[in-house]
Amino acid sequence: MIKNALLSLKKNIGKTILLFVIIVVITNLVIAGLSIQSATKKSMDQIRSSLGNDVTLSVDFRNMMKNRKPSEAVSNETSLTTTMADSLKDLKYVKNYNYQISTSANSNSISAVETASDNSNNQPEQASNQVDFTISANITMKYLDSFTNNNYKLTKGRLLTTKDQNTNNCVIETNLASDNDLSVGDTFTITTTVNDETITQELTIVGIYEIQSTNEIGSAHFNNPVNTIYTDLSIGQTLTGSSENITSAIYYLDDPENAEAFVELAKKKSDIDFDTFSLDANNRLYQQNASSLESMQSFAKMFVWIVVIAGSTILCLILALTIRNRYYEIGVLLSLGQSKVKIIAQQLIEVGLIAVVAFVISLGTGQLTSHYMGNMLESSSSSNVMQMDQKGDQPNDNQNQSDSNQQKNNTQTKENFLGNMMQGPSNQELDVSITGENVIQLAGVTAAICIVSIAVPAAYVLRLTPRQILSRKEG
Repeated sequence: MIKNALLSLKKNIGKTILLFVIIVVITNLVIAGLSIQSATKKSMDQIRSSLGNDVTLSVDFRNMMKNRKPSEAVSNETSLTTTMADSLKDLKYVKNYNYQISTSANSNSISAVETASDNSNNQPEQASNQVDFTISANITMKYLDSFTNNNYKLTKGRLLTTKDQNTNNCVIETNLASDNDLSVGDTFTITTTVNDETITQELTIVGIYEIQSTNEIGSAHFNNPVNTIYTDLSIGQTLTGSSENITSAIYYLDDPENAEAFVELAKKKSDIDFDTFSLDANNRLYQQNASSLESMQSFAKMFVWIVVIAGSTILCLILALTIRNRYYEIGVLLSLGQSKVKIIAQQLIEVGLIAVVAFVISLGTGQLTSHYMGNMLESSSSSNVMQMDQKGDQPNDNQNQSDSNQQKNNTQTKENFLGNMMQGPSNQELDVSITGENVIQLAGVTAAICIVSIAVPAAYVLRLTPRQILSRKEG
């Protein structure tokens, strides 16, 4: 059969070249679609990983506003408690956790670092009543994003850990330290008012950090990160007058891929009202950054199916015409007692030999096709993302104010996040290199196309008897 197949290919050189060209085009387009599919999946995994493995539990003011009745005031007494947070810390997927209180304070012993905006004539009158310092109280500073992603760098002393529980230790920024001539080991006091009672708290400096990213520095007093003081959670509880309430709970998972599974498990296992509280696994940011990749992946999948269907149809038509011109040959072979299976097998061998050569060539040329299509899709996606970003950068004032208040609660763990994302995988070139999985998939698709393209026309011809075939001779 192989010898006959080779002779047939040599004899019908025009048909052989035509089939070769068509199969090369099909395999190149299929490998391009498959490689783009795998590349987009890989990029989506990178984005998910870049978002971190943390899930934040906090009060969902946005949802509370959405669910309130017209003219109904939103309660200011809704608070997240350590009891609620504790109900999730031992769930599956949780590797570590941190509770955080974000509050504010003034001081009579040190001065806040001032910026140009503090002295601006455009500042509203209430700015003079603004507090000077942000207090970020944590169980531990070990997992805070600003330090783990090197936006903040420890320059002296150490960060706070669980061993600092119930102490008055703190960590401050280097500009705040130098402006007030402070160093590790020095003490100072901060004050705040709770229920008309003035609370004074002494703090001891155990570490000094420096902000590495220049776009972190700005705004006035309270909003200026150089005026952030990190303390143990107990200090935050003292300054807020509550031993139970916290601003947020951050759960660090064993794998970023388990974020959604953890959220679902938390909703199933806990009694927390998730109409009032939210578990933020960065899904919104993930969807925004991954939406273009998902569209690209869907397009690639649809593209592969179109190529497979169209390619199979074209090959079927060509082989149907070819077999039609070989009626006499097939009739003679059947008359001589050759089985229909062998005749079909010979046809498969002929197409298979062409497909093998086309397959090997497409492994090289398909890489070029993949890069071309990938760049074309990336350009289209980048344009769409830029348009979305421009629209998204123009919120109304009320919404902006509401969002900034909510964002302040999570500012120490999510600082400069979007800035980092714009430098992350979303701006990397799409890796459309051909993988071993792509090769296996291409081999399977090519084989399927060859089988279908042979089986359909062969089934039509071989349903006839040798007498019927010979009576038609060669068409």
